Parts: sequence; C-alpha cells; structure tokens
Amino acid sequence: MLRYLLLLLCFPAGNTLLSQNLVVNGGFERQTPKQAGVLQTEPKPCQFAGNALGLNSCAMGWRTFDSHTPDLILWDTLSGCPSFPKPHAGNRMVGLIMYHPFQDGQFAFDYHELIQGTLAKAMVKGKTYRITFWTCTNDSLGVLHLTRVFGRQPVVEGKDKRTNPAGYKSVYCGNFGFYFSEARITAREEFMQSQVDFPVQPQVNVEEIVDTGGEWRKITLSFKADKPYKYFLFGNFFSDAITKINMDPEERRQFDERNQQLNSFWQKIKRIAYYCFDDFSIEEDTGTTMEEALLKEKKYTFESAFLFDTGKSDLKPEAEKTVTLLADILRKNPTLKVEIGGHTDSVGDDASNDLLSERRAQAVYNILITNGVLPEQVSWKGYGARKSVASNNTETGRQKNRRVECRVVE
Repeated sequence: MLRYLLLLLCFPAGNTLLSQNLVVNGGFERQTPKQAGVLQTEPKPCQFAGNALGLNSCAMGWRTFDSHTPDLILWDTLSGCPSFPKPHAGNRMVGLIMYHPFQDGQFAFDYHELIQGTLAKAMVKGKTYRITFWTCTNDSLGVLHLTRVFGRQPVVEGKDKRTNPAGYKSVYCGNFGFYFSEARITAREEFMQSQVDFPVQPQVNVEEIVDTGGEWRKITLSFKADKPYKYFLFGNFFSDAITKINMDPEERRQFDERNQQLNSFWQKIKRIAYYCFDDFSIEEDTGTTMEEALLKEKKYTFESAFLFDTGKSDLKPEAEKTVTLLADILRKNPTLKVEIGGHTDSVGDDASNDLLSERRAQAVYNILITNGVLPEQVSWKGYGARKSVASNNTETGRQKNRRVECRVVE
C-alpha cells in the first residue's frame, strides 16, 4: 500500500523561463499519428465518447482502460459548444466521471474514469516536481453526460411518481489523485474492480471537494519522486463511500439506502460528479517560484486544506517537505523577515476560528525553526476569518479563505 507523499499548494501565476513541461501533449491538442493496422477514430465536435477508443487513438501520449469512456471533447471553433465550457486553451479537453456510486448505477462497484499520461523523460529519484492542471465543472455537465449516455432521464411511473422521484443529480467531489508508475497500464484491466480486490493509493491526492464555480480553476501540487517514474494515472482512486461530496451526510445516507433497495435501474436517482480537465503540466521544482513570489510579490500562500486535515492543526507528514523548501529559501535570504499568518473561513464561531488559525500558523512556524530559520527572522499570528480574500457564501470562496500566508514584513 503506497502512502501520500505531498500536498496541494496555491502557487502564484507564472513559471520560470527554464521550466520544462514533462507531460507529453498535456493539453490533448496533438493527434496520435496514424498507424497501419490500428483502428483510429476522429473526434467530433461537442460530443461525449461512447468507448475508450477516442482517447486511446486520438490523444498522443494518453491512454485509458478499455472499460472506461473518458471524453476527448473537441470544441467547435465556428459555433462553439453551448453545453460545454470552452477549453482552458486550444480546442481540446478531457471530461471524466469522478464520482458515480455503485448504488446508483448498474455495476457492483463505483464507476470512475481514469486516464494515464506519459512523461517525455523519466523523473529523477530524489527531485521535487511541481504538478499543475486546470479543471472546470458546473451543475449541468453531469446531468447532460448521463442523459446523452442513456438516451433519456429516469422516470418513475404511477402512484410513486411524486413520493419516489427518479432522475440525475450533479454533485461536486474530492479525491483527485495522481498515481506514478514506471510502466504503462494494461488496458484490459477492470481497474475499479481491481481497486476493490487489490487497492492502490495515489502518491498525491486532493481530498477536499473541488467546486470551480463554473470557471476554470488551476490546481497545483508538489511531488518528490522516489523512483524514475515515466507515467502517471489520474482520477479518483477511492471508494465513493469515503469520497467527500457537497451533500449533507444524512441526505447522502438516505440516497444510498434508497437506491440500493431499488431493483429497477430507471427508478434510481443517479448522482454524478463530472469534471473537464486541461493543460496538465509536470515540471522540476527548484523552489524558484516560491522564492520569486516572496521577493517580488512579498507573499506566498498555502491552502490550509492541503497542509492540514479538516479541523486539525497538526501538519500532515507530507506537508512538512514543502514547508522545508520555504525554510531553505529563508536561510538563503537571511535579511528577509516574514510573518506566518493563519486564516479560516467564516464557518463556526469566531473564538474557534481564531484558535485554529493560531495553531496552524504556529505549526508552520515550528517547522521553519526546526529547519534552521532564526526566530528573529519569522513570526506567526492567527487572523481567524477577519481577512477574507473571497466570499464566504460559496465553497470556492471558503476554500480560498482557508489558507496560511507567508508575508514579507521587512
């Protein structure tokens, strides 16, 4: 069983000129060259895929399992695709089902779609890499996907129509993971069944719910390679029973029980989390981006949810490695004095938020001191919810507000 190695960070925009994206065809724009005797298709604008062939034969460097149907979505450059978001860049993107529990469907296991990307050269053991990708979703994408796949909406007829409705329900979820490997996947494998029998865990995972608010959002992570990996598998590796979604726990339990008791596929309310993805990038991380942010922007921000477990103030073991990078930068720049500020959203009472933000700021401070930063170079303070950078009325805004900032004070 593999363990998590690193965390999600919120890096400032901009990359160094010397950085090189190792992901082959990270934006899905390049067509796989035609090969004699190999069946290939041509992607059609504004359509979902019905099989694995679209990705496997049309997106250079990418691969999926034969039983999965990730969507290689081609944007219509003339009339657009009214039901889809426009790709973050170029004319192509990929759509994946990240959550669809077995209780709602027709399988004995949860249905997720995973894709494998290829690196132009193998990672170097011991080096740290910065991983970025863009994602987008909204309330209609999942419903649209299932409607087109099944051809119609589920309907309950007769006297149960009002009290026992059927249909589709879009949700947002967490567990966006990367599993790095030295070999390509076996396309014939029934991966979700394998996850029940012999589960593997991603080395890097975004556990918290990702709500993009209908816009493209950049996710950045960091990973220290322990082997010369050449491939990565991306998707939701975890059971939907433990995957976080934007439903009340009691409502979620009722959905699970109701759907599991129903024998008719068409009587079930089918929940789905469907996301579009674009512009995957993996680059060697020398800490330059963090250092440039502190020297030029005078601030560097960590998202709290990926430094700490929910409601906790103990740094995750994998998070310490990235905080150590900050310690290296501060030792390199001894005249740079900074404050570590803890921030929360407005959920809960002020006293609890103040205490949590203080403890989290102090946890980061302690790691810096342990790694050789002088006490006179760094201070810490908890601000609770008093310095929000976004609205607390949406999950996207609250996620931005839950953060730890390293701010230059002199």
